[in-house]
Amino acid sequence: MRRILVLALIALIAIGTLSCGDNNVEVPNNSDQEDPIKKIVMVASEGGLGDKSFNDVAYEGILQAASDYQIQVSVEEPETEHDYINAVKNAAEEADLVIAVGFIPKNTLEEIASLYPETLFAVLDSEVEVSDNVMNLAFKDHEGSFLVGIIAALTTETDIVGFIGGKQDPTMDKFEYGFRAGVKIINPNAQVLVDYTECYDSPAIGETIAKGLIEEGADVLFHATGECGIGVIDAAAEMNVWAIGVDQDQSFLNSEAVLCSMFKRVDSGVYFAIQKLMEGKFKGGVYEFGLEFEAVGFVDGAGNLAEEVKKQAEAYAEAIIAGKIMVPKDRGGFEGFTVHNEDII
Repeated sequence: MRRILVLALIALIAIGTLSCGDNNVEVPNNSDQEDPIKKIVMVASEGGLGDKSFNDVAYEGILQAASDYQIQVSVEEPETEHDYINAVKNAAEEADLVIAVGFIPKNTLEEIASLYPETLFAVLDSEVEVSDNVMNLAFKDHEGSFLVGIIAALTTETDIVGFIGGKQDPTMDKFEYGFRAGVKIINPNAQVLVDYTECYDSPAIGETIAKGLIEEGADVLFHATGECGIGVIDAAAEMNVWAIGVDQDQSFLNSEAVLCSMFKRVDSGVYFAIQKLMEGKFKGGVYEFGLEFEAVGFVDGAGNLAEEVKKQAEAYAEAIIAGKIMVPKDRGGFEGFTVHNEDII
């Protein structure tokens, strides 16, 4: 397990320069604050820092909080799922707040919360209410995925698009079925090819799966695979098709291959949890963030989207916010999903 001490904001330090993989970030110090120093431990999910995706976006939230509050932060990077649970437990012994970036089964989360009642926990992508010391930060991934599904359906020339997920679970269902619903609403005859990497830390596996879907005719691929997505984008570039990024604007990986990206403001969720801790207002429960909070959506960092495609996607986003469309987040919801397009555009 890698452990990285990120920073301790203390007096007399004006600026600290941090290195995470190949990301260099300058963190200013606010030494004039009188808030007591709190200890925050982030336990990264599979892939760790440098994944260009979920972990890195969560880490950005910590960096923002570190610029606003006097906090001491460390990051744990477990290598296996078993190590991950142990890392969360170990972090709970020393931290005021544990930011758990990876999935934790409900019974395990309940056990950890009861073992460490004085420790606060913020668990990403969790929708199970556990106890007063656990804040579950959930995102409406299906809404953002729906929008990039629309974009994929409007962009494909083969009427075949692909979805590549990480590990199948309720969160990944939101990505898959939200995307499929977006494709369906535009072109119900389009084929959506689906495959899973069953991991989040292997660009090679992502590339292999992507090439397989491309060989079957897919010319637009949406991935939700963490670090595996680097390989998906590489495959798209090599075989001259489009990739849709995830979590943040991934056009920096290849501006000519990334059509757009579905963003997910995990950083805002992490910041929210730390802010509530520092304000003494931390409250357990499930907090869900979607389009109405601009917590998910799409971004066209490289300018590859046609204006008409963007306008249509934005019209559907407005309809979701207005409550005119309830985007499905699982198979059952998808199978019965219908929308009257004439009411939207």
